[in-house]
Amino acid sequence: MKVVTIEDAKVLIPNAEHKNFTATDIIIPKGTELIGDVKLVNGLRKGETFQYRLFYTTNNEIIYTNKIKPINMETTEVKLGADGANAKAKIIDIPAQLKDRNALIGLALGATAGFGYATYKKEDYKKKLMYTLIGAGLGFVAGKTVTKNKKVTIK
Repeated sequence: MKVVTIEDAKVLIPNAEHKNFTATDIIIPKGTELIGDVKLVNGLRKGETFQYRLFYTTNNEIIYTNKIKPINMETTEVKLGADGANAKAKIIDIPAQLKDRNALIGLALGATAGFGYATYKKEDYKKKLMYTLIGAGLGFVAGKTVTKNKKVTIK
């Protein structure tokens, strides 16, 4: 497997006594191309069982897999049809901006409604502030709830 380092990676050595790995002073610089294999190694971490994801190079160097990314990763075409043929797929999801916008709109409407109610009842300043904050909180929760209830459509 051909990989490239995405940041400086310290070379590791196995520590048989503690069943883990220790970093050395040897550093593989960012952007270095390496050839090797990814291996999962069982060991201990803070006394608990842990599975280390390590990359073993052809030069017998060991580094963590979070410091590398594959080069020329193979792609696989996925067919959505039941018979393995291409199928028309339409996926509709709500953009992230709209999700946040619903909560903010609910907050603004709730605060306005709370302030309007307090003004209608001719309350003093502290009560107006209290009703405004309560309305804003309820409006925010309502906006989040409306967003959660919207469904993703897949055709």
